[in-house]
Amino acid sequence: MPFIQWSPSFSVGNAVLDADHRKLIDILNQIYDAWTEHNTSVELLEKLFDQLMDYTDGHFAREESKLADREYSDLGRHHAAHERLRELVHAFRGRHIAGQKADALTEDMAKFLKSWLIEHILEEDMQYRSLFTGK
Repeated sequence: MPFIQWSPSFSVGNAVLDADHRKLIDILNQIYDAWTEHNTSVELLEKLFDQLMDYTDGHFAREESKLADREYSDLGRHHAAHERLRELVHAFRGRHIAGQKADALTEDMAKFLKSWLIEHILEEDMQYRSLFTGK
């Protein structure tokens, strides 16, 4: 069973953003799977961290652009939440590269990102859902 399972309740009413969220969940599941194998190389974990950061940056840009196009009134606050996540992921990655125990670090990061992603989608992102669904 995946670490995080996509649920229709995660849908924000926009196919592109929903696909992004599914991809982020997929990357988090890969990180978790790599961590649980216990024989994963540091190089693979670094690659997964990089993939997560690259995809997250692209997703945030797409989401913020779509919200700006619809004149979302809380875009500034939403952008600030995205920036906080970027900073936290960079800090996790920095500690990983600095030689902290990769398995514990990856577990902490996976748990944090699972919580953040689900909470962000279900709380923050749902606040703009009506811009795409009209409901």
